[in-house]
Amino acid sequence: MPRKIRCTIENIINHGERVYTVDLVPATSVPPFRPGQFLHLTVDDYDPAGFWPESRVFSIASSPSERRRIRVCYSVKGRYTTKMEQVLKVGGEVWIKLPYGDFVIDGANDVVLIAGGTGISAFTAFLQSLTPQTVRHVTLIYGARTPALFLFQDMILSQVDAVPQFDAVFFAENEDAPFTRQLAVHPKAPACYAGRISLDAILRLPPSVLRLPSSVFYLSGPPVMLSTLSQQLLARGVSADLIRTDAWE
Repeated sequence: MPRKIRCTIENIINHGERVYTVDLVPATSVPPFRPGQFLHLTVDDYDPAGFWPESRVFSIASSPSERRRIRVCYSVKGRYTTKMEQVLKVGGEVWIKLPYGDFVIDGANDVVLIAGGTGISAFTAFLQSLTPQTVRHVTLIYGARTPALFLFQDMILSQVDAVPQFDAVFFAENEDAPFTRQLAVHPKAPACYAGRISLDAILRLPPSVLRLPSSVFYLSGPPVMLSTLSQQLLARGVSADLIRTDAWE
């Protein structure tokens, strides 16, 4: 059953362009959750004896093993996230209720994870759980406006090096040379394409990176991206039961 928990804001990372990562310390241990699940967060006062106030949904970006810390990411895009940007301060308090959702990655198949912007937060707990012994193949396709907005990039690149069955491909609308050089030093040298995520570019990836037709596609990001890529995958003959989306916004 979901629980309501008061949290203290431990840290706020400003990534630029109004994109933030927020670390929360719960007053009590959080209930068990699975990678890919989400929580409700409210910045308003909450009386446990009363009604739950207005809130927003965010993927849980931290690992289920971190029962004393919760991490969420958000991009300022509307009234409520603008309010969050204004009122969230280190040392302040918020309330969360969790866990919710069934956007959980199946362990039986190869998977292709397609993330746009802060949609990466639906996959981070799963990616952290990968080990060198992982048998199935995992491909991450990650798009952002700039390389600076590739959240968790150190963790992702570390896992690319450590896990033979994990590959990552980046799409940056505004690519920069330093990031390309950073990728080049890694043994598996992840590619970075200029522009938004392109299904044509994805499907041209070599079989060593993209395992078709055995893979299940998981999509997390802005609604337009989810709709567009889902329709394109269907048009390319990918079965509907192999396409799973996380409508996080």
